[in-house]
Amino acid sequence: MAKLLRKGSASAFVLLVALALASPSSAQVFTGRVDVTVADSTGAMLPGATVELTGPQNLSKPTDTLGVAHFLDLTPGTYQAKVTLSGFSDYLNKEVYVVAGGAVPLRVQLSIAGVSTQVNVTAESPTIDPKRTGTSTTVSLEELQNVPSGRDPWVVMQTVPGIIVDRVNVGGSESGQQSGYQAKGASGGDATWNLDGVPITDMAATGATPTYWDFDMFQEMNVTTGGSDLTSPTGGVHLALVLKSGSNVPHGSSRIYFENKSMQSNNMPVDLANALGSPNGKGNRTNQYADYGFEVGGPILKDRLWGWGSIGKTDVRILTIKQTPDRTILNNYSAKVTAQISNALRGNFTYYTGRKSKFGRSAGPQRPPETTWDQGTLGQGFFKGEANYVAGNNLFLTARVSHYPWGFFLTPEGGLNTNVYIDDGGVVHGSYLDYRSERPMNTVAGEGSYFLGKHELKFGFSWRKTEVNSITAWPGNKSITFFNEYPDLIVEVDADHLLSARAKYISGWVGDTITAGRLTANLGVRFDHQTDSALPVTSPAVTFGNFGTFLPKITAPGVNNALVYNSATPRASVSYALDESRKTLLRGSYALFASQLGNGSSGFVSAAQYRYIAFDAVDLNGNKVADANEIDYNSLEYWVGFDLANPGRVDKSINTIGDYSVPKTHELIVGVDRELMRNFGVSAAFTYRRMVDFNWDPRTGLRSPAYQQVNTFQGSGLPDGSSFSVPVFGVPKSALSADALAGGHERVTHDGYHQRFLGAEVSATKRLSNRWMARFGFSSNKHQEFFDDPAKAIQDPTPGPTSPNVNGGLVVVQSGGSGKSGIYQLLPLYQFIATGMYQAPAGIDLGFNFNSRQGFGQPWFRSRVPSPGDNFNANKTVLVTDVGDHRLPAVKTLDVRVGKAFRVQRASFNLDLDVFNVFNSGTVLGRTYDLRLTGPTGFNQVLEIVNPRIARIGVRFNF
Repeated sequence: MAKLLRKGSASAFVLLVALALASPSSAQVFTGRVDVTVADSTGAMLPGATVELTGPQNLSKPTDTLGVAHFLDLTPGTYQAKVTLSGFSDYLNKEVYVVAGGAVPLRVQLSIAGVSTQVNVTAESPTIDPKRTGTSTTVSLEELQNVPSGRDPWVVMQTVPGIIVDRVNVGGSESGQQSGYQAKGASGGDATWNLDGVPITDMAATGATPTYWDFDMFQEMNVTTGGSDLTSPTGGVHLALVLKSGSNVPHGSSRIYFENKSMQSNNMPVDLANALGSPNGKGNRTNQYADYGFEVGGPILKDRLWGWGSIGKTDVRILTIKQTPDRTILNNYSAKVTAQISNALRGNFTYYTGRKSKFGRSAGPQRPPETTWDQGTLGQGFFKGEANYVAGNNLFLTARVSHYPWGFFLTPEGGLNTNVYIDDGGVVHGSYLDYRSERPMNTVAGEGSYFLGKHELKFGFSWRKTEVNSITAWPGNKSITFFNEYPDLIVEVDADHLLSARAKYISGWVGDTITAGRLTANLGVRFDHQTDSALPVTSPAVTFGNFGTFLPKITAPGVNNALVYNSATPRASVSYALDESRKTLLRGSYALFASQLGNGSSGFVSAAQYRYIAFDAVDLNGNKVADANEIDYNSLEYWVGFDLANPGRVDKSINTIGDYSVPKTHELIVGVDRELMRNFGVSAAFTYRRMVDFNWDPRTGLRSPAYQQVNTFQGSGLPDGSSFSVPVFGVPKSALSADALAGGHERVTHDGYHQRFLGAEVSATKRLSNRWMARFGFSSNKHQEFFDDPAKAIQDPTPGPTSPNVNGGLVVVQSGGSGKSGIYQLLPLYQFIATGMYQAPAGIDLGFNFNSRQGFGQPWFRSRVPSPGDNFNANKTVLVTDVGDHRLPAVKTLDVRVGKAFRVQRASFNLDLDVFNVFNSGTVLGRTYDLRLTGPTGFNQVLEIVNPRIARIGVRFNF
């Protein structure tokens, strides 16, 4: 640093200022880079050589004193590299592949002039990246367009080794829905979404995306599952979506894809169809699918100003097992303008909006039409400005600013005046809750690189503010009636829940990449300051028939910086090329990651909680809902969110903040990469993760020693023929403190508890050349939880479906997406994926997409098991067998494409026929696991199978 100061350069001053700010971008890099090293035939470095890159961007610069020229912030795509130097023959490479977040180490050897006038190189664009720190997959434009898929990001993610997705999308049947997914033991809440370098993760539902997509907008997708560099804040899955852009060469495309029920088979067994009440003997199926739109880009002023835009629409109409309609409409619009303001300054503006309308959300065997939602979008889209500045050969700076006002609503089709009841089969009737949420976000970020000899100093900053303002309201008289072996009932009365919170995320990072011969090392540290503040809210009173006010109106004050996460997370990695040609690379990395603080987490200490109370009742008049005169007010089942002795209290929350921490993940990865042949590379990696410092919200001051066994739940007749005997625990009133007796919880570190992930993966990638391309991947995963001190780590010892309380047991994650709450994900012991395309003679294109994984868990349990003497719960949900002992069948799907391409110079016209679920498998995806439920959707009944085989036709035009 002192050396920089002695130089007195402006660039050094800028670097020092940036380091002082110490605030890096939370965004994953969405551009690529090329590092060109020029030497003569003896290996001596050649400064002053002119390097020209042409392609999506046209750039030129000389090599520095070390014979190196760096090209950063490159739009992904294929470039041509030309190197010239007086006295030497020219060098030309027409196939330099640049991907998002990747670095191309192009090593150029120039011959003495006279040997030849130009050297054409076609075999020296490497497939392995020595600067890569972890495990990531880049899905190219060629794969996105030529491999059959459901055409959404979640379908792409399930082709990445290690990522497990809860849905099976057959020909677009699940498109327009957010899939639940996880990888390598990371919490789904630690996943991030990135659009053209800007973080857009929905922080009010951490890990989710705020929008949906037009597949043809993308230049490529980059998916990182481990070893993320300093630009990524967490250890979750990081998805970087790269939009197309304009260039000097006009380009564009249009498409239409179509399928309907006449192009579909039937894979539903007749007895199952009859049992679930299918009117036509068929199961879940696609009624109609249409996807159409266009995109175009090109020069506005050649070499100075470029534009690009797209319009797309996807219309998905599906039918549930009872042939209930569910329709999703996605309208997407995007535009990008890029300007080369000067040789050193480049800027762009991006606009994107994705509007989703859905009619019949969550339709299924247990959600008839009147209980489904109609969904709509709030807000007007995503706005982003960016500037890139290059100062000589050494300093590269980028700044971004974005504004994204958005939100959504869910309106029940049964209306807001109808009471809700749920029968003994778990089927909802009447209507459902109403939900509205606005979630605007704003981001300012910057990052840069400074080259100093063999060092590349990297730094950055990010400031982000998000808000959430939501209301949840049940219809009718605000009561929900649950059958409890009808005519016995449980009635729950819920106050409207309002959540208003503001979060701020300030981040900074600084690191150094050191290159010494075959060795590349990355060292750095990241700092994050995350806060979430509760804002004032008013929750109205709830009156119930002649009983009067159940829950009073309350106005809760705000709580500034109610939760604060501060973290410093170091990262280090090293890679070493085993041979001079750098075809084999050993690599290893250590990273410490911190979890994301969700916007709205501060609601935990607001005086206005989600308030509800439940009593026993008996249906005396046969209307299937609990009326005021049918309730036994002396039989309290449970209450949540308020002090039973003082329900109108607002001077403080019933919940408290204790000694909490920032959840962290320690990660070690070792791997090897090998370039087997031109455009074909393989990788293998082993990942170890230890997740610690979890936060949890147990009852205030209560842990397992305070609980006593109050019952034993016994029975027989499980699907495997076994019987069970499970202890049930409860906490007596005498064991409770005053705060616990009020029903409060505490936010504290989950002492005596940690999780561990062990995984191995192998992948192979063949870029499109010699008429074919392919990706293959295999992963094996084991995700366990450990109770090092059960007296501290367990509250209620009663085992539940997502909390089995087994030391060393598998971690269970229950999906919470639209219509998928009954899926219990266990990471599979094996997963295999393969995708590819072959350009056969006569313009025939053949493509395939194969996915196979072990099935998810079947946690057989019984809800509402009596727990006498428990001060909080009269009934418990009790797990009766180990979740990992019984898995659903393995899921295997194969999709194929046969296409015909007509090409005239740069233009092509494609006719595609895709067939999904070729073998028409009817693999079971979900059952009813609750022993209490009866009727057509009762215990062990199949609720969902893979959608049947369907064909899709497509027409594409590209130039």
